[in-house]
Amino acid sequence: MSSQILLSGGDKYYSYSGIIFGDVSAPATIPMITIDSTGLKDSYVKIQPFYGNPISTSVGNQLGVEVKLNDVVIYNTQANYSYGDRDHFELFIPRQNKLEIISLNTSNNNTQTRGVSLIGYYL
Repeated sequence: MSSQILLSGGDKYYSYSGIIFGDVSAPATIPMITIDSTGLKDSYVKIQPFYGNPISTSVGNQLGVEVKLNDVVIYNTQANYSYGDRDHFELFIPRQNKLEIISLNTSNNNTQTRGVSLIGYYL
Protein backbone atom coordinates (compact mmCIF):
# COMPACT_ATOMS: atom_id res chain seq x y z
CA MET A 1 0.00 0.00 0.00
CA SER A 2 1.36 3.39 -0.98
CA SER A 3 1.04 6.85 0.51
CA GLN A 4 1.46 10.40 -0.76
CA ILE A 5 4.80 11.61 -2.13
CA LEU A 6 5.31 15.32 -2.84
CA LEU A 7 7.03 16.34 -6.07
CA SER A 8 10.01 18.68 -5.76
CA GLY A 9 8.08 21.81 -6.79
CA GLY A 10 5.59 21.29 -3.95
CA ASP A 11 2.57 21.92 -6.21
CA LYS A 12 1.88 18.26 -7.07
CA TYR A 13 1.94 14.86 -5.39
CA TYR A 14 1.75 11.29 -6.58
CA SER A 15 1.17 7.81 -5.31
CA TYR A 16 1.19 4.36 -6.84
CA SER A 17 0.33 0.95 -5.52
CA GLY A 18 2.56 -1.21 -7.64
CA ILE A 19 1.12 -4.52 -8.80
CA ILE A 20 -1.15 -6.11 -6.22
CA PHE A 21 -2.77 -9.53 -6.31
CA GLY A 22 -4.64 -11.72 -3.89
CA ASP A 23 -4.76 -15.43 -3.29
CA VAL A 24 -7.62 -17.87 -2.78
CA SER A 25 -8.36 -16.30 0.61
CA ALA A 26 -8.37 -12.69 -0.67
CA PRO A 27 -11.06 -10.50 0.94
CA ALA A 28 -13.77 -8.67 -0.99
CA THR A 29 -11.68 -5.48 -0.90
CA ILE A 30 -7.92 -4.91 -1.06
CA PRO A 31 -6.48 -1.50 -0.05
CA MET A 32 -4.21 -0.05 -2.76
CA ILE A 33 -3.47 3.56 -1.74
CA THR A 34 -4.12 5.34 1.55
CA ILE A 35 -3.21 9.00 2.05
CA ASP A 36 -3.96 10.04 5.63
CA SER A 37 -4.13 13.77 4.76
CA THR A 38 -4.11 15.24 1.27
CA GLY A 39 -2.45 18.44 2.54
CA LEU A 40 -3.26 22.03 3.35
CA LYS A 41 -4.65 22.88 -0.10
CA ASP A 42 -7.54 21.56 -2.19
CA SER A 43 -6.43 19.32 -5.02
CA TYR A 44 -7.51 17.94 -8.35
CA VAL A 45 -6.48 14.29 -8.77
CA LYS A 46 -6.21 11.94 -11.74
CA ILE A 47 -6.53 8.26 -10.88
CA GLN A 48 -5.50 5.48 -13.29
CA PRO A 49 -6.40 1.90 -12.31
CA PHE A 50 -4.95 -1.03 -14.28
CA TYR A 51 -5.61 -4.76 -14.39
CA GLY A 52 -3.87 -7.89 -15.61
CA ASN A 53 -5.52 -10.69 -17.59
CA PRO A 54 -8.58 -12.08 -15.79
CA ILE A 55 -8.76 -15.68 -14.66
CA SER A 56 -12.51 -15.77 -15.34
CA THR A 57 -14.38 -13.63 -17.87
CA SER A 58 -17.85 -14.76 -16.81
CA VAL A 59 -20.47 -12.15 -15.94
CA GLY A 60 -20.10 -10.72 -12.44
CA ASN A 61 -16.38 -11.43 -12.11
CA GLN A 62 -14.98 -8.01 -13.01
CA LEU A 63 -12.60 -6.35 -10.60
CA GLY A 64 -13.39 -2.76 -9.68
CA VAL A 65 -12.21 0.26 -7.79
CA GLU A 66 -13.67 2.28 -4.94
CA VAL A 67 -12.53 5.71 -3.74
CA LYS A 68 -13.25 6.97 -0.21
CA LEU A 69 -12.85 10.40 1.36
CA ASN A 70 -12.85 10.31 5.16
CA ASP A 71 -14.42 6.80 5.03
CA VAL A 72 -17.28 7.93 2.73
CA VAL A 73 -17.48 6.26 -0.70
CA ILE A 74 -17.36 8.91 -3.44
CA TYR A 75 -16.62 6.68 -6.46
CA ASN A 76 -17.34 3.01 -7.11
CA THR A 77 -17.21 1.03 -10.34
CA GLN A 78 -16.97 -2.54 -11.58
CA ALA A 79 -16.92 -2.27 -15.37
CA ASN A 80 -17.79 -4.88 -17.99
CA TYR A 81 -14.12 -5.53 -18.75
CA SER A 82 -11.34 -6.53 -16.40
CA TYR A 83 -7.92 -6.20 -17.99
CA GLY A 84 -5.65 -3.71 -19.69
CA ASP A 85 -5.49 -0.01 -19.06
CA ARG A 86 -8.80 1.41 -17.97
CA ASP A 87 -9.61 5.05 -18.65
CA HIS A 88 -8.53 7.33 -15.85
CA PHE A 89 -10.97 9.36 -13.83
CA GLU A 90 -10.58 12.74 -12.18
CA LEU A 91 -11.85 14.06 -8.85
CA PHE A 92 -11.77 17.22 -6.73
CA ILE A 93 -10.41 16.51 -3.25
CA PRO A 94 -10.89 19.09 -0.49
CA ARG A 95 -7.89 19.88 1.73
CA GLN A 96 -6.90 17.70 4.69
CA ASN A 97 -8.97 14.66 3.73
CA LYS A 98 -8.12 11.01 4.12
CA LEU A 99 -8.08 9.51 0.60
CA GLU A 100 -8.32 5.75 0.06
CA ILE A 101 -8.33 3.78 -3.20
CA ILE A 102 -9.52 0.20 -2.80
CA SER A 103 -9.69 -2.72 -5.21
CA LEU A 104 -13.05 -4.46 -5.36
CA ASN A 105 -12.30 -8.16 -5.57
CA THR A 106 -14.24 -11.16 -6.92
CA SER A 107 -13.84 -14.76 -5.80
CA ASN A 108 -13.10 -16.02 -9.34
CA ASN A 109 -10.48 -13.32 -10.06
CA ASN A 110 -8.85 -12.90 -6.66
CA THR A 111 -5.40 -13.80 -8.09
CA GLN A 112 -5.72 -11.33 -10.98
CA THR A 113 -3.14 -8.55 -10.85
CA ARG A 114 -4.30 -4.98 -10.38
CA GLY A 115 -2.94 -1.61 -9.35
CA VAL A 116 -3.48 2.12 -9.41
CA SER A 117 -1.51 5.32 -9.86
CA LEU A 118 -2.51 8.82 -8.83
CA ILE A 119 -1.28 12.34 -9.44
CA GLY A 120 -2.67 15.29 -7.51
CA TYR A 121 -2.41 18.97 -8.45
CA TYR A 122 -2.75 21.49 -5.64
CA LEU A 123 -5.14 24.31 -6.54
